[in-house]
Amino acid sequence: MINFHFHDDRSSDGEAPLLRHCEAAVEAGVTEICVTNHAEILGPDGSWQADLEEMRARFFSVGESVREARRLFPDLGVRLGIELEYRPEWTDAFDRLTAEVPFDFVLGSVHMVDGFNVSGGSSKDLFFEGRTQESAYSEYFRALDAMVQWGGFDAVAHFDLVKRYGHRHYGPYEPAAYRHEIQPVLEKMAARGLGIEINTSGVSGPGVPYPEREILVWARQAGVPTLTIGTDSHRPDSFADGLVEGVLLARSAGWEELTLYDRRIPAATIALERAVAWAEGRNSREAP
Repeated sequence: MINFHFHDDRSSDGEAPLLRHCEAAVEAGVTEICVTNHAEILGPDGSWQADLEEMRARFFSVGESVREARRLFPDLGVRLGIELEYRPEWTDAFDRLTAEVPFDFVLGSVHMVDGFNVSGGSSKDLFFEGRTQESAYSEYFRALDAMVQWGGFDAVAHFDLVKRYGHRHYGPYEPAAYRHEIQPVLEKMAARGLGIEINTSGVSGPGVPYPEREILVWARQAGVPTLTIGTDSHRPDSFADGLVEGVLLARSAGWEELTLYDRRIPAATIALERAVAWAEGRNSREAP
């Protein structure tokens, strides 16, 4: 089993050093992990900042922790990743950063839409107020399209993150209503060799992972080349949350394997049925 999206205490929103997360991985039976801290940091004025010198120094330090983790946990595959928040004014710095730091895996994500953080903070509800679901979700998917056109990453994180708080305002959404906006994004991802992740943090929010099953089906049909999975956890005690649901979702959408990245190259795969066996074993252990 793998977890290719989690944050340690080198993310502004993360807790505990990497070694604690490695312990949690071993306890959960996860054998391949990638720490994907946010590139940007929360500044003293409450704004998010992406300074190239700060990011370079911090991620070289994270890389040292990854090497230490590999030494202390020889049976655990530990990789260095990063999550890039798409903002057009940051992309030049991100391109330089990923050229200089030897990342294994780079996620691209959209949290900011029309100046609002749709996934948290004080503006999460302000974005939805006064907007219809069609307006809000369409704006998000257009921002996702712009990020994919930039393409400075390996896989799209939490594809339909807008539903995290959108479902509180509008209820569940039907992806088919937005397929005319989603499909071109998936086709561009396929053309550029960009993968997609199942992000299981949605299990504790809207109740299902990101993205919805239909989007995973469309991604596979469009030729999106790789599928990864991650919990997006920020604490060791939630390290494996939702992985069971995510694996079963991948199977139901027709995917056959999960991809492992090394030095930003799809280097190996795990047959999904092996992950399903892990999920079924975990379910049986947790059953009363």
